[in-house]
Amino acid sequence: MKLAFTTLLTASVLSAPVLANNEGHRVGIGFNKTSIEQVLSPSIDYSTSGFKLEYGYEFNHIVGVNISYNKGSGDFLPFIDSDNSTFKIDTDIGYTFNFDGFSIKPYGVIGWAKFEEELSVVGENLGSWDDSSLFIGTGVRSTFNEHFYADFRADFINLKDEGDDIFVDQFSFTVGYKF
Repeated sequence: MKLAFTTLLTASVLSAPVLANNEGHRVGIGFNKTSIEQVLSPSIDYSTSGFKLEYGYEFNHIVGVNISYNKGSGDFLPFIDSDNSTFKIDTDIGYTFNFDGFSIKPYGVIGWAKFEEELSVVGENLGSWDDSSLFIGTGVRSTFNEHFYADFRADFINLKDEGDDIFVDQFSFTVGYKF
């Protein structure tokens, strides 16, 4: 009994710093690629690219929350420009594997997203639309020297515009600092 108690106490003391290193705030900036598919007859598929700003907080080595803003632009058709933005609030759930000098966390995501898009021809506004929805995603985040991180992520959002289904896939790469 005494050996079991000593072993449990020693394991708790030694693992506490490892678990504590996974908690904290983080901020990052990155690149975002958005693919938009409108399910019409015929369907329209186009993409935009831009930047991403991100704030996150890791509660422990399993659960974190994220707030992000993506802004992108691209061509809808050869002569129509698309500007879009996405605001997201989500939680990531995965397990952080700690190694010597770095950690890696593969995770799944569930959250809420608000998507807005404006279309224009030679600077003249053609109109805009927006919608919000729950979304899912997946990603992997690596932390180096306990403070610097890199995150690869894919999010999948199903939206509606005047009854038409619109599928938005967002892929991002973010680098940042963890406090």
